[in-house]
Formats: sequence, C-alpha cells, structure tokens
Amino acid sequence: MLKIILVCVVGLTCVYAPEPPPRCVAPAYFQAQVNMHDHETNFFRAGFFSYDALGEKVHFLEYLQENATRPQATELFLYREKKHYRIDLKTGICNVSALDLEFRPIAVREDSRLLGDDVIGTLDEPGEGVLISVWGHHVDDSRAQGNMTVSFTRDDCIPFTESFYGMSKTSKQELHYHRTFFDVTLGLSDPNIFDVPKACMK
Repeated sequence: MLKIILVCVVGLTCVYAPEPPPRCVAPAYFQAQVNMHDHETNFFRAGFFSYDALGEKVHFLEYLQENATRPQATELFLYREKKHYRIDLKTGICNVSALDLEFRPIAVREDSRLLGDDVIGTLDEPGEGVLISVWGHHVDDSRAQGNMTVSFTRDDCIPFTESFYGMSKTSKQELHYHRTFFDVTLGLSDPNIFDVPKACMK
C-alpha cells in the first residue's frame, strides 16, 4: 500500500497525495533480454544481458540475425580490470582492448528528479500489471553531455528502460539511444558468465 502524505497550500483545501517513490538501486545481480536502438545510426541490437554491480561486470550475448548489416558479437566488460573482450560470432575471433569507461550502476541517481509514473498492463486485477516510475537526470562527463531518462518498477526497482539524448564530446555528433529490458530474472543462471572466454586466452 502506498504511503500517504498531506499536502496543504495557503488558501486552499488540504489534499492527500501519494508519497514520491524513493530513489532506488537495481538488484546487484540480474539477467535479462535486452533490445538496444541507436536512433542516430538506426543500429539495432538484441541479446541476453548479464549484470554484476558488485564486481562491476557486464556480459552481452547478441542474438544472431539473418539480415544483420554489422558483425555480431558476444562482449564482456570488466570495468575494474579495465578490459573489454569481444568475440565475433561469425569468425570466433576475439579482440581484447582497454576499457577506459567508468562503471555506471543501473540505478536512480541522487540528482535525478521524478518525471512521473506509468502503468504497464492494468492494476485492476492482481498480477496483471506493474507500476513504473520514470526518472530523469542531466549527464555531463568526459564522454557526453545530455539528458538521461530511466524507468524502474516502483516496488522492486527492476530496470525497464534507459534513454539518452545529447552530444558526444569527442566526435561532436548527436547521440540518441534507447535500451529496453524484459524477462528480467534475479541472480545469474551461469556463475561463470563473467570468466574470460577461452578464445581470448590464446
């Protein structure tokens, strides 16, 4: 049940309003199907996403598509080790490169503001829908400047969408991408998912 707070405005009647949801952090370990779309290049990727916030690790296995116009790959991001492993799914060749990006936890940042709530499905019947909270914050770091919008389930902080619109500070090009999570499950089905692939040890 939502907590209720009393809102009073001078000269007006006091009304009750739901308390804004607290800023939240996504589960430390989860996996999900994910769709990613770069609106500027019209580049679309779909795959299986594994996330470890405590170890600062991300694994992405891209789903093969018959009409793909770019090489498809499985990728491992080890942020603490500053390593990026990428295996071409067609050739099996592994490319290892330095990872100079800072790990960004999937979470509602402290400087985010609540943009509103939305409902996926319906709340009229138990188990038929879920309440989503939408948050926004400004991004200004060494790589890009712009606005990020994220959404999470209100009760469990399960990630649903991420959307960024802004500009790259290096290329000066516009950036606009969208990522959607679905079929999210807590924990990891494969405890070795973040091990360095054998193809990358040669």
